[in-house]
Amino acid sequence: MFNRPASILAVIISLCVMHNIYAADEGKVFTLAAVINTVLTRHPDLAIGNIDAAISETAAERIEGLLDPTVNASIGVSEDQTPPSSDFQPRETQLGQLSGNIIKPLASGGTLGASLEYNRTKQDFSSPLASQLATINPAYRSSLSLSYRMPLLRGSGRPEYTEALNASMSDIEAGRLQRELIARDLSLQTLNVYFRLLSDGVRVKLAEVTLKRANRLLEYQQFREKFGLIETADRMQAEALLATRKLEVQQARAQQVNDTVELNRLMLRAPDAPLNVVANEQPVRSGIGGLDDSIEDALSQRPEFQILEAQLKATESRLKIARNAKQIQLDVVAEVGTLALNEDAGNAAADTFSTADHFAGVSLELSDRLGRRVANADLRETELARQRVLAQRTQVKELIRDELAGVLSALTTGEEILKLARLSVEAEKKKFEAELSRYREGRSDTTTVIQFEGELHVAELQAELQLLSLLLADKQYAWAKGVLLDELGIQVPPYEGVMQ
Repeated sequence: MFNRPASILAVIISLCVMHNIYAADEGKVFTLAAVINTVLTRHPDLAIGNIDAAISETAAERIEGLLDPTVNASIGVSEDQTPPSSDFQPRETQLGQLSGNIIKPLASGGTLGASLEYNRTKQDFSSPLASQLATINPAYRSSLSLSYRMPLLRGSGRPEYTEALNASMSDIEAGRLQRELIARDLSLQTLNVYFRLLSDGVRVKLAEVTLKRANRLLEYQQFREKFGLIETADRMQAEALLATRKLEVQQARAQQVNDTVELNRLMLRAPDAPLNVVANEQPVRSGIGGLDDSIEDALSQRPEFQILEAQLKATESRLKIARNAKQIQLDVVAEVGTLALNEDAGNAAADTFSTADHFAGVSLELSDRLGRRVANADLRETELARQRVLAQRTQVKELIRDELAGVLSALTTGEEILKLARLSVEAEKKKFEAELSRYREGRSDTTTVIQFEGELHVAELQAELQLLSLLLADKQYAWAKGVLLDELGIQVPPYEGVMQ
């Protein structure tokens, strides 16, 4: 008797556990959560994301270095022998000089400076009278000065430091969020391949079922041909059906192998490693809410929008820097210091810290670049960068809307389609069994039986694929809202920086 097709319930159960015997080193079934977690743990894209985040951190360190003090020091000796034009001019001057200064930029915009100079001067005269008139020879001179530069317009508050640091912090946040975006992209890629592999399992299973039916039909036709109940052409039709079913089984298995290789490579496993996957055992979510509510949830969860928010903050900080660069340079400079002159080296050095001889001054310095084309171009470029981020926010919001609208439509219509697909399977099964009974009684032909068997096969395949499509839409909805990893209990590997 011709073998009756397996029921839908049996196929669903076989979908959840596709293999019962595993290789010794692969003795487990990979759930969706296990596969995605393995991908996120091993995939090199996240390692590259770590490096990109570390590169962003170096920019902050460079900006903080703007406040590092600058130290200069010099020491030197010189000898100058010049033919004098007068007896009162030295014919030889020996100079030894030691100097140093330190400049410390302040976050407020000002600049502190301190300088110290110490030198020894010895002059040799041709005239003894001139030598006697040189009161101190050799002479030791020293000076100590403090200065403070305060910008009134350009550079006030030092935006090239404060705002650049704010922009850098935003860039670092965007870099770290970029890792989450990479993880999301990898999880979606893994999700789609995972469900393709599940679909392959369904196709292989049903193809094998239809192959058995075709074998039974051919055996039945061969039996009837022996007794002259059918013509040779009827038996040849059954042979052609069997050849087609064998081809379908081979094609389904080949696609299953291809998707197995792809999923294995995502997990950085050997391409031919056994891979046993199971469908989601949890029911499809209900009460998903409206599109607008889903969008609001997605905007608060998805890293794409958070990255753009960080980038917007960075461009606003850079916009302040560009506006500051357009201003006139107007600085107030104040300087105070002490001087010392003595024929004794030690006394000259000590007198430097005395206020007996001192100087003080204040000045106003003005500078500007005529035309300001560079500053105007920088400002315009920064404004355009900000407008671009705002446009990207709108773009991402519409993209999220499109993604959610698609999966919501699939969820709301998918269950009804699945019910109808299962009813179609039952109807096709009854139709085929009734036609097979008529065929055995001689009231039908082989062509009709083969056609009805094919229609039953298509109905079974559509029902199982619709079930998987519904399960996939459920996971894609969670992904579109930005909560898939949370629902699966997966943590993105934390960013720990890059080893120096």
